[in-house]
Amino acid sequence: MGVTETPDASTDPALVETLQGIEEGDVLVVNDDTRTWDVTDVVERTIDDPADARESKRVLRLNSRSSVFGLKLVSYGEHYETSLHALESPDWTEDGQAFDVDEIEVLNQRVPWVVVSGGKAKKYHFPDPQAAAYGEAEPACGAGNQGSTYRITRCNSVVPAYSGCKDCLRHAKPVALQSVECPACSKFICQGVLQRVESAAIEGLSISCPRCGFEGTAGVSFEH
Repeated sequence: MGVTETPDASTDPALVETLQGIEEGDVLVVNDDTRTWDVTDVVERTIDDPADARESKRVLRLNSRSSVFGLKLVSYGEHYETSLHALESPDWTEDGQAFDVDEIEVLNQRVPWVVVSGGKAKKYHFPDPQAAAYGEAEPACGAGNQGSTYRITRCNSVVPAYSGCKDCLRHAKPVALQSVECPACSKFICQGVLQRVESAAIEGLSISCPRCGFEGTAGVSFEH
């Protein structure tokens, strides 16, 4: 992260939209940093003081192990300013500092199926896609507890009682694939969840339609 005493004068509109949509309970990566943040509180306030150029502010409290940061979005009417503030940090070089915010990734915590331990651990993982193809239940992060047995179950049967594995959230990066249809006859081909891919780089899927014999590329869209 680059330290700044004065945040950028104007925040990119796409980043503003992302910040405005973040809620308590979301999990974030900020500036592609190594930490994964839990959003533990969200405060929104209107500023009515005519002597203050600010119109409103939205502050997110972020927790990651022993660190606590504040992510602030301030509206000045014509533009927004965003900054990340270190409130509590084991790294003394960060303590009390403010940082520019260039990128925020909201991690997807919900997939249709998850992997849970047969023991008492209150944590769910994303399924490893290669293991799942063979009917086996293994965590996508590859860091399951030694000696534990796992099973695949529907996400809604364990959420919110269980919390998601942050390594799975960060590295598996699941994205839901909307229904794919044959562009020639509109036959349903597939739908599902993709993991460990950059969805922005996917323009379509190569298909062979069993109904009309079409062979080529079908367009795809993703749920974000």
